[in-house]
Amino acid sequence: MSSKSAAAPQVIGQLALKLAELPEKDLQLVVTLVDHLGEKGSVEPLSSLSVEEMREEARRRAHLLRDVPREQLVARFIEVGEQIRQEAISKGTAIEGDWTDD
Repeated sequence: MSSKSAAAPQVIGQLALKLAELPEKDLQLVVTLVDHLGEKGSVEPLSSLSVEEMREEARRRAHLLRDVPREQLVARFIEVGEQIRQEAISKGTAIEGDWTDD
């Protein structure tokens, strides 16, 4: 683990309390998210995978999310879409505001 601020133990404690309150079915989603965050810099890009490997990875990820309520998936999809949009805006590859016309 990388170095953490002095507040990290308190945050970790708060996180542990919240995790203890989660339904068991949601814990796998949390584990997947933490794994993803931990691997973020070292994940092999999907473009280096074969089509069959991409399909298998998609199936594996879908299987992990099969018990997650649709509302949670939709909220996460919207959140990730917004993160992607903000990153594109910061890189100058997108414009701010709503799409106005084709």
